[in-house]
Amino acid sequence: MTDALQQVHPDWQTLLDWLATHGMDTSSAAISIQARTSPGAGYGLFALRNCDPATQLLSVPASALLNMATLSNLYPRARQHLTAIQLMSLHLFLYRPNGSQPSSDPIFGPYISTLPRDFESHPLTWLCSGKLENTSSLLLSYLPPSIALALQEVCNRYRSDWAIVKQYIQQQSNFLPSLCEIVRPVIRALQLKATQCEEDFLWAWLNVNTRCLYYRLTQLASDKDNVTMCPVIDFANHTNHSNHMSPQEPVAGRTKAPSKSLGLNFEFISPSSTVTKQDDELFLKYGAHSNQILFVEYGFVSEISAELLLRGDAIGQIALQSELLDLFESRGKLGAWMKDILRTEGYWGDWTLHCQPPPAHPSFRLITALRLYHHFPIKEMTVPPNAASAERGGMEELITSYLQEARKRCEVRPLIFEEENVPQQPNLDLIGQTKYHDALGGRIVSFYSGF
Repeated sequence: MTDALQQVHPDWQTLLDWLATHGMDTSSAAISIQARTSPGAGYGLFALRNCDPATQLLSVPASALLNMATLSNLYPRARQHLTAIQLMSLHLFLYRPNGSQPSSDPIFGPYISTLPRDFESHPLTWLCSGKLENTSSLLLSYLPPSIALALQEVCNRYRSDWAIVKQYIQQQSNFLPSLCEIVRPVIRALQLKATQCEEDFLWAWLNVNTRCLYYRLTQLASDKDNVTMCPVIDFANHTNHSNHMSPQEPVAGRTKAPSKSLGLNFEFISPSSTVTKQDDELFLKYGAHSNQILFVEYGFVSEISAELLLRGDAIGQIALQSELLDLFESRGKLGAWMKDILRTEGYWGDWTLHCQPPPAHPSFRLITALRLYHHFPIKEMTVPPNAASAERGGMEELITSYLQEARKRCEVRPLIFEEENVPQQPNLDLIGQTKYHDALGGRIVSFYSGF
C-alpha cells in the first residue's frame, strides 16, 4: 500500500478536491483513473479498475476548464485584444508557481499547480530564453536546417504572442481589484525590462501551446478560440497506437455552439476497441505527426522501431522547404510575386512529403505551391503586366481550386486531412493535449485533424 501511494502524483488529491467544488463527482465509485508515476515518462494516467470499451472515464465540469469563456470576465476587453492562446498564457504567466510552492491563483490554483514547473529540456527554451549555455548552443547547431527553421517559426509565434500580451498588460488600467496587486509589479518589471518576465511567459506559453484541446465554444466551429486546457487529462502520455482514450463530444455540439456560456462538460471515454484492465496506462494520440513536429513543438521524439518500419506504420515526412525556396528565388521578380500570392493565401512554407497514410503523398501546401510555380513557362522571370488586377484573381482561384476538389473527395474519405496543415475546420478530435511527462516537465503536441 505504501509503495502504491508513493506512485500517486503528490497533488492528485488536491486536484480532485478542487474539481469537487466545481460539481464533479470525485468519489471512488466515479473516478476510474489516477495519475501515477510512469516509467521513463514522469507521470501518466492509469486505470483503477477494468473498463469495457468506450466507457466514460471522467466528465470535467465546464467551469473547471481553462479557456476564453472561463477567463475573459477576469480581464477587461480580453476578447477584443487577445486570442484564447494569448489569454490563457497571460493567466498562467501571472500565476506561475514560485519554486515548489502551489500557485497563488484563487480560481485555478490547484490545477495550475499540477502543470510542469519548467521546460528546461525543450528546444524552444534553448532558443528563446536568452541564456544559451554551451551545451544548448551546441545541440542547436546540430539540428538539420529544416528542423532549425521549423523551431525558429515556433519561436516567432511565441515572440509575437509575448509582444501582444505585454502591450495588453501595459495598456489596461482597469484590471479587476483582485488582479491589480498581481499586475502592478509585473508592469514595473516590464518597464525595467526584467528578463524574469519573459522566462515566466515562456513557461506559460509552452504549457498552453502544448496542452490545448479542441473544445467548441463559438458559433463558428473552426474559430481559433475553440480551445481549452483540461485538468486530469494533462497527465496522459502519447501513443502512436490505435488503442487510446478520446474526447466524447455531445451530439448537439457537433452542429452548433453550446447553449451554456461556459460550454459543456468535457467527457473522455476509454479505448473503443479493447478492454482496459486495472493498472493499464491510458494514452492519448496526437495524430499523424513526424518527429520533426514533435521535437520543435513538444520537445521529444517518438522511437521508431524496425518492426514499425517493416510494417509501413512509421509516421514520417520529408521537408522540402529549402528546395522550394531555391526554386522561387531562381524565378527573380516573378518568384517574389508568387511568394507574395502564396503568403497572402496562407500557403507559403511548410512544404512536405508524407509516408502516412499510404501511399506516400505530397501535402496540399506543396501541391498548391507547385501548381502556381508551373502555371507560367519555366523560363519566365517577370511579373505579368496585369498582375495587380485580373491575373491576381486568377492566381487566387488557381491556388484554392485543388483544395476545393480535395475537400469534395474528403466527403467520402474525411481523414485525408488528418495530417495536413491546411486552412480547415477542426473536427471533434483532439487539437492538442497529449503530452509526454518526464522529470523535467511535460511534453505535448497541438494539432488539427479533420476539417
